[in-house]
Amino acid sequence: MEIQNEEKFIKGVEGLINPMKVSNLLFFQNLKGLLPPRLLRRLLYSASKNTPYIGFVIEPYSLFLFFRLRDLDYAKSLLPDRYELAKTKLFTDDEPEYYMGIGNLGTRASTFWGTRQEVYLIATDKETGLLSFIFIDILSNTIIALPSKGIADPNCKKAFFTTNSGGKVFLEIQEDRTNRKFSLTGSIKRGKMRKLDQRLWLMGNTSIGHSRKLAEGEDHPFAVIFDPAEVDEALDVPPEDIRITENTLFPGLADPEISKVVCFPFAQHYIADSPGCYTSVKNRDELITKYNELAIAENLKTFSARTIVRQLTIGIAVSLLLVLLLILFL
Repeated sequence: MEIQNEEKFIKGVEGLINPMKVSNLLFFQNLKGLLPPRLLRRLLYSASKNTPYIGFVIEPYSLFLFFRLRDLDYAKSLLPDRYELAKTKLFTDDEPEYYMGIGNLGTRASTFWGTRQEVYLIATDKETGLLSFIFIDILSNTIIALPSKGIADPNCKKAFFTTNSGGKVFLEIQEDRTNRKFSLTGSIKRGKMRKLDQRLWLMGNTSIGHSRKLAEGEDHPFAVIFDPAEVDEALDVPPEDIRITENTLFPGLADPEISKVVCFPFAQHYIADSPGCYTSVKNRDELITKYNELAIAENLKTFSARTIVRQLTIGIAVSLLLVLLLILFL
């Protein structure tokens, strides 16, 4: 099975992203602090039923660092019961290993826009058999979707990831509440394109879960729909070309030295499940089928904070009307 209408899919994803709609987040972030978390999640999942997809783009030069796990018991304790820690290859001809991964991304969508750092473990979903990326931490200067909170506020004021014309990379990110920090400098200039392991990079992106702490209860995985070619190969950057200047994220969990560096020197276009939704994808053909369906879908709408704001506005208006009627007729 082959990808069809690639240009239409890319244009469709880009068309779902409206920078002006990000302004809805500013209103929503202030408003949601006034709402009980249970009500907020109910509104969130209700909105997702009408707009089950989020179109987003990962900007070029996303950088993924992998460290060999040092404390396997610690790693296992972070996983929900449905997952089992797994060895994986990163490139096709690698030897499998237990890894902690740190993904450093520039992202944009109508619901989030900024710098994002994701820390993962790699595990097997015992219910589906799929290799899965499991978030154990997310640091960002834009909003964060979490099963425990629905939508969480940005947790970093200091967060940037950028490159220059000479192939150098610069990253610094620090969590406001704890001051945990990760920073690096380096170069991707000596990176060579290599084939990636598809069990991880292709199917792992259709089975993404959260740690016990981030889920705070039952966690259902979610999928992203994309062109398999976008994870077919990437730059294999020599680890010695990346210099970590500070890392206080998960002391003792993994070796401090970088084992592998993977860089995608192109933009990646995704359609993800909205909070509470899950697109079941069992294999490559199912992923491509879903991609082709979305590529030609008419009037596809993306999840937006505006959807929730509209619900709240209607709710407030109805409440005020009821109060007014009571005043008039009592």
